Amino acid sequence: MSASTGEGPALTVALDIRHPLAYLALGPALELGRELELAIDWLPLASELLRRPSTPGPDDDRGVLHRRHRARMIAREIAVYADAQGLTVKEPYRNGPADAAHLAWLWMRAHARDALEPFLVEIFRRYWTLELDAGDAIAVSKVVCACGGDAADFLAWSASDGPAALDRVARELADAGIFTLPAYLVADQVFCGRQHLPMIRWLLEGRTGPPPI
Repeated sequence: MSASTGEGPALTVALDIRHPLAYLALGPALELGRELELAIDWLPLASELLRRPSTPGPDDDRGVLHRRHRARMIAREIAVYADAQGLTVKEPYRNGPADAAHLAWLWMRAHARDALEPFLVEIFRRYWTLELDAGDAIAVSKVVCACGGDAADFLAWSASDGPAALDRVARELADAGIFTLPAYLVADQVFCGRQHLPMIRWLLEGRTGPPPI
């Protein structure tokens, strides 16, 4: 499942196109890969999505108030970090199917690996600017084509062997202990959240110097 770098541990990054925190994690992981000349293994995984804050009501208890406050804090965090990265996130609570986008992701990984990272940048951008329905195979195939892939071949694969391949990746990630995204797998260690990138960098650079803790 993981990519090999030739020396040192490999890095696998698992994201869900529908999760805004995964979108925020994409750019920093790409930069880490470039800086370390590391071939990241990018994998799609459907995850639990953000929930819209509930409407205040007269019977709200402390738990409801806490969940509403936390949801609003997460939305503010997304807005701040998206602005810092120059990203557009028009609807942080957007949901719906993403199988077509995730299947295209796996197809690009297998058939056009050199174009996978530009594809991820573009398909995430289109999704969060509300230009793309991630469950529409025809719409997604146009992104595949724009990034140098064979749209017809992708569509044929997505209707035949693709769903089983997507299920297999989900099982492999679950077996590795990955359930929450964004997730990073370094050798046999799992990290959830982009706040762990300093530790991940330290591991990938051979544990040189004191750990960033």
